[in-house]
Amino acid sequence: MPIAANSIVAALDSRQVVRIEAVHRGFLYQHLYTAACLFGAARVGATKVVVEHDEDVELLTADRQVYLQIKTRQASLVFSDIDDAVDRFAAIRKEHEAGRRKGRPFFAIVANVSPGPQLKRRFAEPAWPTDVAVIWPGGPPAVDSGLPAPQADVNSMFAACCDLAQSLPFAMLAPETLVWKLAGRIMHAAAGLAPHADHSFETAELPGVFEQLVIQLQDFPAPPLRYRPQDNEPPLISPARVRLITGFSGAGKTSWVSQTALHATDVLAYFNATEVPSTALVSTVARELAARLFSKSGGKLGEILFPGATSPQILFAISKNLSDSDLRATVVIDNVHRVSHEDVRSLIELAPHLHFVLLAQPGPAVGALQATLNIVPESLGGWTNETIASEGSFLGCRGDYSAYQRLQVLTAGLPLYVQNALQISANHYDGDVARFCDELEGRTHVVETAQELILSRVFEQFGDSDRRAIGALSLFDVPLSRSEAVTVLSDAYSFSERSTATLLRKLQAAGAAQVFGVDNFKVHDAMRLLGRSYLDDLGPEELRGAQLAIKNLLVDQLPKKNSMQRVSLMLRMFAALGDTEPLIDMATDELFHELGYMTEIAAYLENLAGSAETKAVDRFWALDGLAFADFKKGDLALLDQRLSLMEELIEGNNLGSRERLSLAMKRVNNYARNGDSRRAHEAMEHVINTVPDEPDYLRIAKYNFARAFFSLKDYSGCSNITSALIPEYFDLLGITPEMVIGNNPDKLMPLLKDRESQADDLKHLADTLDLHAMALNRMGTFSGLSRIHAMKFYSMANALDSFVRVGQDLADEFLSRFDYDGALDVFERNLLPAIRSKNLMGHVIPVRSHYAVALAYAGKFAAADTEMARLIPYEQGLSPQGRNELQAQREIIAGLKLKAPPPQWQFPRPTAKYPVNAKCFCGSGKKYKKCHGRQV
Repeated sequence: MPIAANSIVAALDSRQVVRIEAVHRGFLYQHLYTAACLFGAARVGATKVVVEHDEDVELLTADRQVYLQIKTRQASLVFSDIDDAVDRFAAIRKEHEAGRRKGRPFFAIVANVSPGPQLKRRFAEPAWPTDVAVIWPGGPPAVDSGLPAPQADVNSMFAACCDLAQSLPFAMLAPETLVWKLAGRIMHAAAGLAPHADHSFETAELPGVFEQLVIQLQDFPAPPLRYRPQDNEPPLISPARVRLITGFSGAGKTSWVSQTALHATDVLAYFNATEVPSTALVSTVARELAARLFSKSGGKLGEILFPGATSPQILFAISKNLSDSDLRATVVIDNVHRVSHEDVRSLIELAPHLHFVLLAQPGPAVGALQATLNIVPESLGGWTNETIASEGSFLGCRGDYSAYQRLQVLTAGLPLYVQNALQISANHYDGDVARFCDELEGRTHVVETAQELILSRVFEQFGDSDRRAIGALSLFDVPLSRSEAVTVLSDAYSFSERSTATLLRKLQAAGAAQVFGVDNFKVHDAMRLLGRSYLDDLGPEELRGAQLAIKNLLVDQLPKKNSMQRVSLMLRMFAALGDTEPLIDMATDELFHELGYMTEIAAYLENLAGSAETKAVDRFWALDGLAFADFKKGDLALLDQRLSLMEELIEGNNLGSRERLSLAMKRVNNYARNGDSRRAHEAMEHVINTVPDEPDYLRIAKYNFARAFFSLKDYSGCSNITSALIPEYFDLLGITPEMVIGNNPDKLMPLLKDRESQADDLKHLADTLDLHAMALNRMGTFSGLSRIHAMKFYSMANALDSFVRVGQDLADEFLSRFDYDGALDVFERNLLPAIRSKNLMGHVIPVRSHYAVALAYAGKFAAADTEMARLIPYEQGLSPQGRNELQAQREIIAGLKLKAPPPQWQFPRPTAKYPVNAKCFCGSGKKYKKCHGRQV
């Protein structure tokens, strides 16, 4: 039976079409090139454009069929990239030659990169098919094809499509908008979804398609010129028939809906409820929706708006027509909190085949809608730290990761508030984000923010006693339970349990509370700024009463709820209330420094150490904590000053042996770090003569000596001490090295001896293993499992700072052995999840830039470049040392592109029969028969 020249026949491989329909998402370059084909279809005489059938794109004309395979690559195109396509072209050519397909076939491979030299030579060979063309940016056009010129990347392909769209007669709509919308329609066609379930676009119908998209999008507010997505941003279209999106004014709801509408493939309509009388909601939406959706559809509009039709009848007719046409329509109603919830319910019930997205500001109306429609409100996630940094960099601001994190917390990441805060930083603080945050947190800023202006209207809805309570709860930057709120407000202001419960209901109704799980909440981050300001205005006594109540609660709850955020808040309360003793005790604890708490109270300790009113012993231990921090940072000049002051305090006030021993230990390592071998050994002699003859003290002294030997480059002396010290700590903990192999921390913890000093013992064992590994490496020896075990013990001790540092050292050791997969595994399974989950802000930039280097070693240059590009907005906010480190990482990556490293290391396989009970050759520590011998 004859086949029409422009009809669609069955694909050669039907399974391929099913697979493509199931997984085809995000091939943006291909969709944009297809859009360029659609814009030019009429010009080249194409009667139909087909996507994802036998090839990526097919153009059908009266006398021929053009098959396009689209390739995007990072490097030059080689024959192995296209050999499958060439074979497939040969099979399709036979179909045409046999008469099963009409028209003359023509094949083209469209690439975003030029072919390599070998492939170009292949084109010139007589065997290359004359009906197969390869086109690329700047290359020769395919003869008589009329195909759009490909571009080098998505951005330039998008720009080329916009130039083509500019020629269409839709002056009221930006070309960019039409291109994005059409790309979304193409994606649905590629996946075999309505209204292009057959994967095709009829050229004659394209003007109608373009016009339909234009009509829909002219209803929507114009998206921002510079739109930045929010965190985990939801799609506009979802299976849920009714959705309620809530957020304060400034949360970016309207921007989100106008931007996502560009990429949605549903039939869309937008209504702003502020422009519709509440009682006229149903009738207004019914008649305008009919006109918008069906005014270009022949007689359908008359069928819907028949004489005497009521609003419910119109809505039912719209819904039925869409259902009959296998189309789905989504209606967006903005500011829905301004109309009656009963009218909204009626509208939704009368149109069962329509989908609705309702945008609202928090308040009692949202609660009514939620109850009436039985839906759970959604909220947008706000901007991430990275997005805020990108916007800040664009506006000329500077800040490191920590500065932008503070701004994210202060503004809750709500786009309008963030942009306003960054504009103020740029205009009034010389772009210094950290300085603006200092003044905003201290309520000393001179320019009122949009956040304060907008949210003050919400805050003023509460009475004086409620505002005072909100102020107290605003001191919490961590979630608290309802019972904890009752305790704090009862202690601070004699609030009853009933009054607290009523306040919490009001906060939730106003959207001023963020709820976590079933019973935990906190005042919304955006509202906390106003609550704190109100509390400050009430005077120091009111503030102190709230701080005291919070401190007492945290101390009482610490054994049950011991999170890093709660401990951090407790330290700030100690500092604010002047509780010296617990702060000094913590500042001299190594784990305190590991968890990053020092930054919370460093300024307080500085004041304490410098005050003549502070007792000498307290001044000494405040300096001791600061000196430990200096040693970790490597600030040896400042460390020298502190140690001199500590010595003066000892001699001038006849302090005890504990203080003298602590100073002597620090002197040992300070002299060694400065390369002063003589004085370092003299200091060691002093420690030996003064240290108590007790195992705990002796182990610490031995470790400090080993550390000093390492600094003095006596690596053999260092490893001799650590080799003897490691078994002692294993004995203390009641485990063996063999028990650690293959077991994660959660499996090891139950095996440990229950000692009061368990956390310290774990930390000290990890320190010793880490030092042992460094000494072995300096001697040119592989460290084996030392670093892997050290990471486990640091994790068990919650010594996060050292966990990350040793993890980076382990990754470097893998890289030095050309085990790139092992290095990436350390980052992806350990370091990156740890800095995210524990919010280790100071490590974010060093770890991610280091990860980019590991990606480059593994040959994943595109991923490495992407990672480094994401760090650019932070660069100006880094210290000179931080900027130099970032630049050094870039240079390493650039060097690896020019000269590839050796290939990935492989486990050496034993050539002779390997003893089954010997330790495995891979270094795991397991017997061969239980490790790689299993594979044999």
